[in-house]
Amino acid sequence: MSGTQKLLRALGVAIALALIVASFLNFTTREKPAPLLRLDTPQASSSPVDEGLDFSAPGLDGKQIDLSHYRGHPVIVDFWATWCGPCRKQIPELVALYKKYNKSRGLVVIGVSCDLIQGEGLPAVAPFVKEFRIDYPIALADERLVDDMGVEAIPTTLFLGSDGKIVSRIVGAGQAGEITANAKQLLDGVKGHGSPAKPDDSRGHVVNISVVH
Repeated sequence: MSGTQKLLRALGVAIALALIVASFLNFTTREKPAPLLRLDTPQASSSPVDEGLDFSAPGLDGKQIDLSHYRGHPVIVDFWATWCGPCRKQIPELVALYKKYNKSRGLVVIGVSCDLIQGEGLPAVAPFVKEFRIDYPIALADERLVDDMGVEAIPTTLFLGSDGKIVSRIVGAGQAGEITANAKQLLDGVKGHGSPAKPDDSRGHVVNISVVH
């Protein structure tokens, strides 16, 4: 190798090293991009209520009932049992509302029986449904469903907007016409004013359904 070739080779190596060093210095001194999330800032976490209430339970006809299937509709969810006196008082009002507004305004009513938790169980439900001429879907609750929904007393009636979020609720049979008033507010897109009663209310319009573990 001639002297000229050696000189050119050494010069090439020096240039390459200079470029590597310059690149490294530029990388270490340039401003780093801001993080996508600040770890010291609490991040809001979504909840089932934020995304709309949902549950899945077997129906009286053996088919699964998924509440999310009725998104886009105003929905009334009624937790009841055949042995619950206050439930018997308000179910005819729910039957009438379903008959009047299901086809005309898309109102959905879902009855959630708690007879598998307390009472005589499944055999008592079908005769009751026939006696009261209930033609809306009936779901069968277990302890987990009741706990997840925060139901401590029956009847508990939830009024859900088309997005699945709770607009109002009534715990106990309430006053005459209270369910109808809340249903109309639900259909008209107005926030309801159902006032919850305490599970140990002594007026006899609510029955304790708390699950004892």
